[in-house]
Amino acid sequence: MKVAAIVSRVRGEWLAQCEEVDLAGTGATREEAIASLREALQEYFRHPEAIAPPEELARETIEIVVLDGPTTD
Repeated sequence: MKVAAIVSRVRGEWLAQCEEVDLAGTGATREEAIASLREALQEYFRHPEAIAPPEELARETIEIVVLDGPTTD
């Protein structure tokens, strides 16, 4: 699964936002923010809001593609 993220600095902290599912992650570094977003996405997709979800959900790797934002501090 591939999702897009916008990474930026906000008030001294890194913010990685995925507007496709309205989730974000933060961190002291760009990499930490992306890792935080990845964890949030994994949790989001692990528990889909469905009436009758499949008994066993496949664990799919989530690839985050950074679309915009600064690349250094």
